[in-house]
Amino acid sequence: MASKQTALSDEQIIAAILTGGTFTGAAKALNVSTRTLYDRMASKDFKALYAGAKTDIIRGAVLKINNKLSEAIDTVSEIMTDKEVNPATRLQAAQTLISNAAKFSERLQHEELSNVENNIKGLFDFEFSNVG
Repeated sequence: MASKQTALSDEQIIAAILTGGTFTGAAKALNVSTRTLYDRMASKDFKALYAGAKTDIIRGAVLKINNKLSEAIDTVSEIMTDKEVNPATRLQAAQTLISNAAKFSERLQHEELSNVENNIKGLFDFEFSNVG
């Protein structure tokens, strides 16, 4: 089994973990022990690659959702304003829009605040690095 451990690339292991969903499933798919995977995860470089791969997957999913967001809003808006639709369904559509609008507004405010904080930090870092 030692030869398989050295022959496996980080990318193969990461793909197996992300595809299998668990270390146990990945170890079975790769024909190695779970200890091998945990040992590899102890490496800072491997952890960084793994975190990057997970982030890429999440980013891709978010982009897909965002690409459909406008269409979803239009659909809910149509249901909400269609006088032929059951009033309870129209009310639920309106509540969905209101609820999600509040969540998106909060998220936007949080992101804008984070950007301002990062810009201020960057200014301070720049000023202090030029002192002396």
